[in-house]
Amino acid sequence: MAKEVFTLDGGKISELERLGVGNFDFLSCHDEGDEEQMVSTLENIHLSYLLAGCNVISTNTFQVNLHSLQEKGISVQDGEGIVDRYIDIAHRALLRYEGIKRSEDFPLFHLCPLEDSSPYEHLEGFQQMRNHLGIVHPKDSVNTREYVDSFDLSPGGWGGSPIRRCPGRYVAFATGGYSAAFRDFSEYSGVMRKGGAPGKAAPLGNAMTSCKPQNQQYDIFISTPTLHADDQPPSIKMIPVSSRESGRERGGPSREAAPNRHLFNYGLEYYVDVGDEEIISNCNFKLGAYKRNEEKLHLFSLLTSSNVREVLTLYSHLVKCGGHFDTNVVVSFYCNDGQHIGCSGYSFVDVVLILLYLDSRNRFIKAIGLNCVSIDSVRELFAPLTRCISSDGTVDVDAYGSPSGELSGLTKTILKGLKKNRFLGDIHFFASPNKSLNRVTYDYQGGEVHFETTQERHKHVCNYVGEWLHVGLSGFGGCCYYNPYDISLLDYKLGQLAGGVAVREKQR
Repeated sequence: MAKEVFTLDGGKISELERLGVGNFDFLSCHDEGDEEQMVSTLENIHLSYLLAGCNVISTNTFQVNLHSLQEKGISVQDGEGIVDRYIDIAHRALLRYEGIKRSEDFPLFHLCPLEDSSPYEHLEGFQQMRNHLGIVHPKDSVNTREYVDSFDLSPGGWGGSPIRRCPGRYVAFATGGYSAAFRDFSEYSGVMRKGGAPGKAAPLGNAMTSCKPQNQQYDIFISTPTLHADDQPPSIKMIPVSSRESGRERGGPSREAAPNRHLFNYGLEYYVDVGDEEIISNCNFKLGAYKRNEEKLHLFSLLTSSNVREVLTLYSHLVKCGGHFDTNVVVSFYCNDGQHIGCSGYSFVDVVLILLYLDSRNRFIKAIGLNCVSIDSVRELFAPLTRCISSDGTVDVDAYGSPSGELSGLTKTILKGLKKNRFLGDIHFFASPNKSLNRVTYDYQGGEVHFETTQERHKHVCNYVGEWLHVGLSGFGGCCYYNPYDISLLDYKLGQLAGGVAVREKQR
C-alpha cells in the first residue's frame, strides 16, 4: 500500500516579516507589548498553517541554540525557558485547532467539495475561516484571487492512483544546525566559522591540530558489515582522539584488527573555529529540550543540515537517549545543486544511505528530506535514491550509481547491510523548497555566503507535486517565503490528487 501523504508548513520568520512584526525573537525582544504581539501573531501563524491543511507544524526554534544564547548573554537555564515557550506556542495552536475541528457548526466543514471548487474558491474559503476566527493579521491584506493569479498553476501532473492523505496533525520541534545562530547564512554552506579571521577553510589535518587544547576532539567510527558478522547491528561511536580506543596516537587500529571499523571524520574540514565539544553540547541542549517537552511534541526535526559531521554527531547522541526517540526523528538537508550537501563535495544520496544503514536497528528516523533548496534540484536529488530503495523498502544494490565522491566506497560497503533493513518501506521522503532561492556560493576567503535568487511564476510547489510523487516523495511543504496561502493552495492540489480529479482530467 502506498504511503500516506503529508502536508508540511511554510516559513515562520519570513511570515512574521511579511506581517511587519519587527521583534520576532525572544532572544532580542525586551518590550512586553512587543512580546505579547509576537506571541499572539506566531500562535496565529501556526494555527493558520493547520487550517490551511498542514499535517506538521514546526516550532520557531531553528536559530535558538547555545551560541545564540551566549551571544545575547542569556544563561542556559533561561535559554531552556525560551525554547519551552516557543514549544508552548505551537502546542497551544494545535489545541486550538483541535477545538475548532470539534465544533459542529464551524464553516471548516461546509467548504465546497474539491471536485466542484476552484483554487480561487478554496483559497477564499480558507480566508473566510480565518476571518471567522479573528486571526487574520491587520497587515495581511492579500487579495486571494490576485494571489492565485500571481502564479502559473497547472492542473493534473500525476497519472497514478489517488493518493492517501494523512489525517493527523503534529508538532515538530525544529532545530537548525549550530551555524544557524551565526546570522551570516553559513547554515547553507556547512562551514562552521563564527567570525574568525578570513582565510581558506583548513584541510582535515590542520583542522585537527589547530583546535584549542581544552576542546577535546573526537573520532567518529561507523561499523560496517563483514563476511562473518552479518548479524552484527550497525553502530556509530564518537571516541576521544586521545583515548586508547581511538588508536589515533598509535597510528590507528589495523584493518586486520577491526575490519568493519570505518573512520568517519568527513565534514571536520569545515569546522574552522568550532570544535566537537561545542557541537556535542549543543546537541545535548536540543535533545534535552525535546525530552523535557515530549508530551507536547510528536517529532524531533533537524532542519536544513549542511554539515555531514554535525548530522552524524547528533545521530550518535540519539543512540544514548534510549526510548525517547522512536520513529519520530526527521532530518532534512540543504543541497546547493542536484547532488551535493551544502557547498561541500559530499553526496546527498551517500549520506542518506549511510543514515538509513545506521538506523536499520534503532528505527529513530521517520522521514528524510530537503529544506530551503532550489525547487529545480529536488527531483535530481531524490531520483538516484529512490532507484536504490523502492516504495516497499526493497534495496537494489546494483541501482546505486556511484557519484565518485569521497563517501562512495563506504556507501557500497554498507548497502549490503542496508538491504536487510525491513523497515525502509516506512521511511518518508519530503521536500520543502525555498520560494525564490536558486543557489548559493561560499566565499572561502571572505567567509561570506552569496545568494542567487529567481522569481518565476510557475515555480510553486503545487506544480511539482506530481513530478515528486514519481520519485517517491510523500511529504510536501515550503520554507522561506511560503506562507499559509501557499499551503492552502498545496492542500487544494493534494485534495485533487486524493480524489482522482487530476486522473480524470488526463483521461478526457
